[in-house]
Amino acid sequence: MVTHEDQAAQTERPAVSEAPAVRDNRSSLEPDRHFDTPAARRRSQSFSAKLYRILHYPQFWFGLVVLAPTILYYIAFSFFPILRGLWLSVVDYDFITRATSHFVGLDNFYKLSLDPLLWIATRNTLLLGVMEFCVSLPLSLLIATCLVNLKRGMQLYQSAIFLPVVVSLVAVSLLFRFLLDPDVGAFNAFLRAMHLPTSRWLSSPSSALATLAAIDIWKGLGFGVVLLTAGMLNIPAELYDAARVDGVNEWQRFRYMTIPLLSHTLLLVVVLGVIGSLQVYTSPTVLTQGGPGTSTFVYNMLIVQTGFTNFRFGVAAAAALLQFVVIFVISVIQLKLLRPKWSY
Repeated sequence: MVTHEDQAAQTERPAVSEAPAVRDNRSSLEPDRHFDTPAARRRSQSFSAKLYRILHYPQFWFGLVVLAPTILYYIAFSFFPILRGLWLSVVDYDFITRATSHFVGLDNFYKLSLDPLLWIATRNTLLLGVMEFCVSLPLSLLIATCLVNLKRGMQLYQSAIFLPVVVSLVAVSLLFRFLLDPDVGAFNAFLRAMHLPTSRWLSSPSSALATLAAIDIWKGLGFGVVLLTAGMLNIPAELYDAARVDGVNEWQRFRYMTIPLLSHTLLLVVVLGVIGSLQVYTSPTVLTQGGPGTSTFVYNMLIVQTGFTNFRFGVAAAAALLQFVVIFVISVIQLKLLRPKWSY
């Protein structure tokens, strides 16, 4: 027989056993409620908290170890030389006794402006760049258009055109130096066999710069052809099919469809081509050494001659900095004027 005291004891036992569990759950939830406060959330979103979490990720340290050689390479061979060049451009650097080097401000730029070779080198470099740009871009566009319309063998022709790009420029220059020899060169020998007038090529001041431009165009033509061919192949074929249905001829498709749709690739080719033509150095150095006279003396030859022949390192650094500024301004202008406002 169950008395009232037993029923009361049975009802009280679960409450006694549950009370510690409830207290344990509450105690385990206390840190979470404390972390959910606005102040804690602000602290967790602070820069130091984010940095603390990142530094405790194993992936961060693994990625840092993997990238460390590349970062050190760029610091040692890119960023440090750039900063060093900026410093050299404003000091009178003495190669023998470095302790006597002192700050001169813009005096190196003034000395550079007094050098008569500056204007000759600038004129030759600009003329060379204009000749290369005006010939290489239309020619690359023409060859790329022909390659895209081929039914078979496009990769073979692309490889043949791109081959000079990967060949050493020094080797190409030495080869053309022999081929263009006015006395025993193969070019003049062919012209004599065809009973045509020969040329002095690199030995004449009137033709040396144009000959250099032709060699550089042949050497770098494949780069633009490959880029433009890839851009044309990326244009949807449905657009051309719709134009054919509407009766649009080949020239209209090329003028009003291919050129606008290829504008992003054309911008890339133009910017890279202009930068490369304004930094030419190897071919005139190997082929003509700046001659005959100063007809092929380009800007980079002026920098090397000023720094490593005349040992005027401050003036040479100023010339290099000026070249960087000019190329940077020209590239920005090209991007502003030629960058498309749309994409497909």
